[in-house]
Amino acid sequence: MKKKFKTKKNKKITYLILIFFIYISFSITYNTLYNHYIKKLSTEQLIEKIIKDSKNNTQKESILDKYKNPEYILKTTLNIDLTKEDKTQEVINEQDIKNNKVFIYNTHDTEKYNDNRFNHYNIIPDVKLVSNMLEEKLNDKGISTYVEKTSISNVLKHNNWTYSKSYQASRILIEENIKNNNYSLIIDLHRDSSILSKTYLEYNNKSYAKVLFVIGTEYDSYESNLNLATKLNHILEEKVPGISRGITKKGGAGVNGIYNQDLSPNLLLIEVGGQYNKIEDLNNTTELLSEAILILLEGD
Repeated sequence: MKKKFKTKKNKKITYLILIFFIYISFSITYNTLYNHYIKKLSTEQLIEKIIKDSKNNTQKESILDKYKNPEYILKTTLNIDLTKEDKTQEVINEQDIKNNKVFIYNTHDTEKYNDNRFNHYNIIPDVKLVSNMLEEKLNDKGISTYVEKTSISNVLKHNNWTYSKSYQASRILIEENIKNNNYSLIIDLHRDSSILSKTYLEYNNKSYAKVLFVIGTEYDSYESNLNLATKLNHILEEKVPGISRGITKKGGAGVNGIYNQDLSPNLLLIEVGGQYNKIEDLNNTTELLSEAILILLEGD
């Protein structure tokens, strides 16, 4: 009787071990195939998938749910960790940027968008993500583009500067790059802090984050930058009326008035949406902005 009982017990253990190995094998296989699948998706397709998975998420932590987690997708495909401050201090590789036509950086690189659908994953999209979205869309259109990788926040910390010195920090970071490379367009990409009604547009059943151009007037050649902003603003408005909030000229007491635009007549400060815009708004606007930039550069 005892022998029969032991045999049953041993069979049960064997079954459990077998089930465990099947589970592990399935997990590894599914992970491999899923990674292969999402790495083939474009940024736009990835964003659509993240939005869909976020809406359908039931906050379960099954083996399949893990791989639908937007944080997992972002980290494994775009290599962007949105949950931690950027600690990188990379040196610009001249070989990587010498042929680029567009240069994008973020003076206020900690500006974030409050898309609360990602709260469960502790993800808050920021202006760096939008810069990378725009970079990929421009590259897809044949416009070689480089996004500054070094954190301006780290430059502030390194020099023991406050946030008010952000433009001084970004100037240190970009001055040599701009001087040594003949960029057709340089974008300091920000987001505004206005209410949603000012930064949101729906047009032809698509949602957009409105754009705002900021031009400093405290330097002699500001009209060159203003003319460039006017051209790009006109192209955007022709494609999607109402997408632009216009061009704001800033000078006088209490404002920066330069925004490093004295470094190049091709340098524009563009605010893409505000903190309440959602990621699909930003995705649609970066696509539109890339189309407008293509028209602008082809016209030169």
